[in-house]
Amino acid sequence: MKTLGQHLVDAVLPKGWRHDEQALTKSILNDSLVRLAKTSPDTYPEVVTRLKRLGDEVATLEGISVGLDDIAPHAERDARMAPHAQAFASARTFADKEKALFAAQDAMLTLAKSDKGAMGEMVRSGGRGNAAQLMRAVGSPVLARDSKDKTVPWLITKSFSEGLAPADAWVAGGEARVNAVRSNISVVEPGDLAKILVNNMGDKLVTIPDCGTRNGIEMAGNDPHLIDRYLTDGRLVTPSVAATLASTGTPVVVRSPMTCEAPHGVCQRCQGLDSAGHLHGLGTNVGVRAAQALSEPLTQFSLNAKHGGRVAAASTGKKQLEGIKGVRQLLEVPTSFMHKAVLAEKDGQVTRVEPAPQGGAYVTVDDDRQYVPPDQQVIVTQGQPIFAGDALSDGIPRPDDVVRHKGLGEGRRYLVDALHDVYRRSGADVDKRHLETLARSVLSHVQITDPGPDDTFMKGDIVDYNRFRSAIGASYKRMDTAHAAGETLARDVLHFTAGTRVTPDVVDRLSRRGIGQIDVADHAPAAAPFMRAASRTPLLNPDWMARLGHRYLKETLLAGAHRGDIADTHGYSPVPAYAVGAEFGQGPEGRY
Repeated sequence: MKTLGQHLVDAVLPKGWRHDEQALTKSILNDSLVRLAKTSPDTYPEVVTRLKRLGDEVATLEGISVGLDDIAPHAERDARMAPHAQAFASARTFADKEKALFAAQDAMLTLAKSDKGAMGEMVRSGGRGNAAQLMRAVGSPVLARDSKDKTVPWLITKSFSEGLAPADAWVAGGEARVNAVRSNISVVEPGDLAKILVNNMGDKLVTIPDCGTRNGIEMAGNDPHLIDRYLTDGRLVTPSVAATLASTGTPVVVRSPMTCEAPHGVCQRCQGLDSAGHLHGLGTNVGVRAAQALSEPLTQFSLNAKHGGRVAAASTGKKQLEGIKGVRQLLEVPTSFMHKAVLAEKDGQVTRVEPAPQGGAYVTVDDDRQYVPPDQQVIVTQGQPIFAGDALSDGIPRPDDVVRHKGLGEGRRYLVDALHDVYRRSGADVDKRHLETLARSVLSHVQITDPGPDDTFMKGDIVDYNRFRSAIGASYKRMDTAHAAGETLARDVLHFTAGTRVTPDVVDRLSRRGIGQIDVADHAPAAAPFMRAASRTPLLNPDWMARLGHRYLKETLLAGAHRGDIADTHGYSPVPAYAVGAEFGQGPEGRY
């Protein structure tokens, strides 16, 4: 049954864009307006203007008020809390206490989401606030965290609306003070990350119409991020094509900035359409646009900390990364990596899983024994086949470990998915193409381990992936995919990059996509993929003046003078062209 609000909104929308079969929320309306803007750009301004006038009228004449009944503790609060309070009281270890606290917070979140008051309606519609904030008003905050993000082993049973006991207020106050400090300095870290993103992607221009690649990335047929991309068969994914793909329920392969084979930057087809539904013009700096799109939500991530979003997210009990801290960890890969998963160091079979005397467990793959700490859960079983880089425990795989074991292509795919999860959990469902551009920029170098038959490279050289791809692709042999295990890819296929070791898992994934033959290396150079911290990756740019746009300026000048580096004033980075000034933006292929 449609509400009055739905009738009012649908009366403003054109036919075919009304919401007769579903509840209308902020996110659903936003998605509809985005599709309307892309399919009917002439109609969109008029519709949005009418919607704004409707909102102004309703806010002026009706508004929304919150009474004492709306913030009163939920009638079922104490009954829902009781079993978890009992479990917390009987717990003897920190792990058991934390488990009981997380379960109690899950129960309070569920209660808040079903609240019948005016604030409950605002939260469910997406108009204002979130369930975590409402939970604290009508249920209980349940737990608090200290300055190091660790759970304080204390159960808070009352809500903010009725007031906390002195002990509860003392525990909650510590977190409140930490969040207040974080919000006051919240612009510092987002600004720093924004500069890192821009300097990593600032040279990613649209350089050619079509690179001609038949490779791409697999995406679910119902993934909303398919729209405005090109499939590898050449079709553009319009909303109607997306609906057809979603009905099949099978994954599809789409072109991506991550798998584009343009010698520099990205081609128009791999980048897809822009927000206005047009191909990006040659010379468009999609890297800077991606950096801006990824930077905008970061400030809000920092501000959200003081509203309790990170505490509520932890109540799932699942080890996961959140907010700006999670984004930085995935990009900077610090030595102390929070919730680090244990990855297999070699291919083989799990021959033994046994408790460790000091706590935790030992997992043996063939004759290689690895230790899983007590705070991690083993997720493999005896007899299970394992490939290097597969997770042996729960937690978050380090991106650089994934790259080291599985290659640049799989590392890029993992980084995109992991970052998208962090953004989405924090309330920002960013376009995956931005993350794919970032992954390609951050993971774009290899280190030569075997120069091969000629003198193109020297052992130990760190070279751009495109240079290495050209060298390894010059000497190859064609093989049936089914018999290629143990070989090394000489040319990209799907999202797997040249230089990737072909494992039985890779063979299986390629075979499922109907790829019967692949090109493997034959007397070609060999290289080890690697990942540096995103703040250090721009320093691998051979253009010394482009590096000056980042940081470590003294190091850049000294190294550039020592090596005799040069700068291209009509290259793909805007920094040298802007520094010189003359002829800025007049380079060939849209270059500066």
